[in-house]
Amino acid sequence: MSRQNFLREIAIIFFVIAIFALLGCSETEDTSSSVLSETGIGGDTASFSGRVVDRDGNPVAGLALVIQSREVDDDTGTRTYGPTLEAETDDVGHFSITNIRPGEFQFMLAPEYWNGLPFMTEYQLLSVKIGAFTYHPSDEFLPDFDRDTLSITPGGQIENVEVTVRHRTRVRAKIVFADGTPLANKEVRINIKARDLHGNGTGKIGATWQTDAQGYFIRYLDTNRTRSYVVSVEYKGLFATSEKFVLKVGERREDLILKLSGPPQ
Repeated sequence: MSRQNFLREIAIIFFVIAIFALLGCSETEDTSSSVLSETGIGGDTASFSGRVVDRDGNPVAGLALVIQSREVDDDTGTRTYGPTLEAETDDVGHFSITNIRPGEFQFMLAPEYWNGLPFMTEYQLLSVKIGAFTYHPSDEFLPDFDRDTLSITPGGQIENVEVTVRHRTRVRAKIVFADGTPLANKEVRINIKARDLHGNGTGKIGATWQTDAQGYFIRYLDTNRTRSYVVSVEYKGLFATSEKFVLKVGERREDLILKLSGPPQ
């Protein structure tokens, strides 16, 4: 074999080796990319599960729960919110929420709806017990920036959480005209005066509210004590006022009828 042919064959061999080396590197990079896409953000999400009970330890079924992840920029104070995650308790009060972004999150009861608008929940969140730690949240109907938050690590699984709730005190009343015709789907001015039974404190709720198709409205009353209440309404110069009645914490008045002082308008 001539020296020239020998050198040519050596060059071809090195060229083939180089091609295989490049192919090997390319294959390795593709495999790494695939692994990262499978174990990246999705693998870092967390879960939060447990059981909801009332103050007597009875399970609360069919209760909608919400988790809202939140990030706060330390420099600007800007808040960024992740997707809202929801779950509903089953027959034994159990719930499980997955795919939670790591970091801060707010745990709340999902609001009900009244005439198509978000409304206060039927239950009030009292405590969230996680292991030996018990968390007592501030009112979940405060503005977003005032609500308390919990924190979870990437891939964390917070299990066996015990959530305690209680019924909110509420008044459900029907407004009718003097002839008994319901005041249906109308905005009215509502005032509710509250007083402690021992006369140590008073309160007043005033709001414009809309009745439903049967003339009913619902108002929830956040209170930690037994109180007496007087409800009054006003519609286009017509008035109605209830007698005084007493509600304990979590009790409901469902049969209140408020008769306006005139005919339908």
